Order: sequence, then structure tokens, then C-alpha cells
Amino acid sequence: MAVTLLSVVTAQAQNTSGILLNRDILPASSILSLSQRDAVGTARSMGMGGAFTSLGADMASFGYNPAGFGMYQRNEVSASLGLGITHAKNYNAYNFGDNNAVRVAINNVGASFKVYEGTGKLLAINFAFGYNKTADYNYNISYQGPNTISSLADAFADMANGGRLTINSENKIADPNGYYDYDMNAYYWGTAMAYKGGLINKGANGWYPDEIAGGAEMSQYTNLESRGSAGEFSFTFGFNISNIVYLGASLDIQSISRKQTIYYNEYINYNEGEAPSATDYPYQLRNFEFGQSMQIDGSGVGAKFGVVIRPVSSLRIGFAVHTPTYYSLAYRYSAALSSVALSAGDNPYGWEVVNGYVYADEETPILQDGGEYRWKFTTPTRLLAGLSYTIGQYAVLSVDYQYDAYRALKLNYSPVDTGYTSDTFHNSLKGTHTIRAGIEAKPMPWLALRVGGGYKSKVLRGDYDFVALSEPVADTMWYASAGVGFRLGEVTSIDLAYQYRNTRYSDYYSFHTDLNGNPNSSPQYGLDLINHNIAVTFAFRF
Repeated sequence: MAVTLLSVVTAQAQNTSGILLNRDILPASSILSLSQRDAVGTARSMGMGGAFTSLGADMASFGYNPAGFGMYQRNEVSASLGLGITHAKNYNAYNFGDNNAVRVAINNVGASFKVYEGTGKLLAINFAFGYNKTADYNYNISYQGPNTISSLADAFADMANGGRLTINSENKIADPNGYYDYDMNAYYWGTAMAYKGGLINKGANGWYPDEIAGGAEMSQYTNLESRGSAGEFSFTFGFNISNIVYLGASLDIQSISRKQTIYYNEYINYNEGEAPSATDYPYQLRNFEFGQSMQIDGSGVGAKFGVVIRPVSSLRIGFAVHTPTYYSLAYRYSAALSSVALSAGDNPYGWEVVNGYVYADEETPILQDGGEYRWKFTTPTRLLAGLSYTIGQYAVLSVDYQYDAYRALKLNYSPVDTGYTSDTFHNSLKGTHTIRAGIEAKPMPWLALRVGGGYKSKVLRGDYDFVALSEPVADTMWYASAGVGFRLGEVTSIDLAYQYRNTRYSDYYSFHTDLNGNPNSSPQYGLDLINHNIAVTFAFRF
């Protein structure tokens, strides 16, 4: 069954966060993550660290500066394939499972054609179209940590208490408006499953973890699997004015597809002799699993404008602006929970007991935010500047600077009251500064050797609660690369490159609730994603 979420999320949603909670909406952290871009480009640009704002005659110009297409002297068709290996390095946790993800994909493909050639000041107009991957969402994060303070059941109990949920005459969990089970706001679907699965119950003093006695130690396992990518389809014009000034403009159609699957397992253990009595706890929760699936699909539109000036033949100065991209995204969500409890007493609720255990399985409907209820936001403006110097026919040195105005990230529309606004981004984020540099040397006319690297500064301000407790988002990043190129005659070439990239992510929790100043949470975790990227580009000029 599919439903569309139209009701309003209560203010209590602002006090719950973490990888496992609030997934019925598109969190602020996800909007930030979907706004972050890293132009992949060609093997040549990768080998030179992406310092391509002032360079051109390469399909990498799709991602940096469209003025680079004005430098083409001939037509070109090229394709770049990439192999990415991502490894998750967790902090304050024990790794388990497979923390690696491998993906083969198209990084860049395009064609540039000369549509006008003149003898006056306007020497050429080139038209190019192609695809450039701008983000990769393929990774696995698996970690485990002990917890003697809080269970996810405590978080569900806090959510039920904060929402003033009750048990109605049909023994179903219900909100103050009389909606029950999965007719309630999707924010409470987890609590509905927790109640049906025996994790929580309601007493005279409110909701509480029903089948977990004091003194228990919870072994908590979390696995987040992410798949997908973002890319742009560009239609570009480049202009050559007297071989001194190059101008360019592009219309970019963006595409995003990302699926995240979360599996959470919690095992409840007691030290020998500390197991609860059957009288006080006739049912004793031994373990439960909580799974969620989130799918994001959508598109956006933006543009790029650029100029490269060559005051002398060996020096190039480039500038580019990437306009904000307006995105419209559909969101799909579902969840399931299963639990196992030891029947240690006389089975007062009359549940079905199999070999001494009670089993429960619950699954939510499918939530779909689509149509007129799609999520809409605008990414920040990007400003690029580059400088490159050519030493005859033997070498090129290039350096870039990029500024991303993340404080201007704007939420245009959400199908529910999320509890955050565009002011949240303005107050919690900083503009980032990225430096890229690269060198290309040609010891022989048919051989090119390249090295490069880059660094991107922090995007999160000191006080960033809206993401610190939610899914990890890329905060800082550095990388180093190297490559080689071969000219195979007059019309063909092959380029190879390797990049090592280290991205530090924000700290996060698996779950966190804070009801009236009494927090329940998992330990706080840290994360680095290590990427090994290999690219190969085949180009044909004519």
C-alpha cells in the first residue's frame, strides 16, 4: 500500500535524530549531502587534481568552466570510464561486515563540434553536449558498539511520550486525534512497530521499554548501505575571440538517484545471575531488527558561465560561475521490524509461543512524497578562478580556487513541516574553500605525465546540531592523484589516472532522543570514507 504524507510533524521531531530516526522525511543532512558536488571529469583532469578552470580543449570543462570549449581547434568525441572502491573507516566503534563498496560507471562522455569558423575577431564557435558525473553515493558503513544506558526501545518510548500517544479501546497505539497504527503521521510508524513488536508499552507514568530490565547490556549493530549517483547533462557553447579571450555558457540538466538501506540489530544480554525474574518480566526481549529503505529520485536545472583570458601565449586566467540548481525530488520510504522475546512466565498476554520464544514481525505501508508534494530545494552558487602557465611544449602548471556558498542553501518546499527552514542552513553551515593544483609534463610528444591534488575546507560551523546527530555528511576532504596520457597518432589518445581521496564526515549517532532534558542515545561515532578512483579516457579527434 502506498500513502502520501500530508500531516504535520510535531515539534517533538526536532528532538529526535540519528541514522535510524526521522527517515520518513528528507532530513536537512540529506539536503546538504545532495547539494555537495565533486566534478569527476576525464582521466586527464583527474590526474591534474581537477585544476581545470583555466584549461580547456577537454571534456572536463563540462564540470568546471564552459569557456574551455572555445579552445577546441577540432571536433572531438570522448568517453571516460571509472572504477571506484570506497572503504568506510569508523571511529569509536567496532567494524563488522563489509565496509567496502565497488562500482564501475561512466564518469564523463561527450562531443564537441565546430559550428562556426571565421577570420575576424570571432575565430570559432564550438557546440558541445555530454554527461558528467558529479557525485557518487556508493558506500557501506557497518559498525557495532556496546551500550549499557540506552536501547532503541528507549528512543521509541520517548517519541511516544513526546507525541502523547495512547492505547485505544482496540488495543492499538493511537495519537491524540484518534489516528492509530500506520494511519498516524509516518514519524510515529517506528513507535507503532515497537509497540506491536513488544519493545514498548504504556503504564501509569507513560511509555517505557516493556521487556528490558535494568542491568542489561545492548550490543547494537548498524549497517547503512547507499547506492546511486548524481550527474548532469550539459549543452554548451564556447567562443574563441582572437585566441585571447574564450567565452562559454552551458545549460545543465541535473539528475539524482540514491537508495539507502539501513539494517539495525540489537541484542540484549544480562550478566550471569542478573537475568530478570519471570514474575517481573514474563517476556524478556532478546533481540530485534529494524530495517528501513529510502529512495530519492529527481532532477534539477542550472547553468554555468565562464571566461578564459590569455594575455600572453603562455598564461591563462580563468573565471567561472555555477548558478544555483533548482531541484525537485520524489521520496519513497518503508520500514519493518521483527523481534524475539523469551517467554519466561505464564504468557499473560496469550501470545503464540514457539519453543519458548515469542516472535513478532511488522511492516509499514510505503510512503511516497511525489507529484505536487515533491521535495524542492536550491543549491548554492559556486565561484571558480584558475591560473595556468605553459612552459613551451613541455609542461603545464595549473592552480584553482573554488568557493561554494553553502550558507545560501535553501529549502523551497517540503510536503510536511520538517522543523527546519532555510535559516537553519544559513546558521549552521559555512562557505567552503577548495584549492586544486596540478602539473602536466611532456617528456615526449606522445607521452604526458601528470600529478595533482586538492583540499576542501569545513562546511559545518561549530554549532551544527541539525546534522551532528543525524546521518554523517562530508565535512572536509583532501585528495592526491597521478596520471599518464598517450597520443596514439593524430586522432586518438588514451589517458589513465588514479586518485586517493579521504573525506572526513560529521560525527553522528545511530539514534538520539531528548525528552525534557533526559537524552537516550547510542554512542557518538566518527567516520572517514577512503576512495580509490581509477579512470580511463578514450578520445577521438577529427
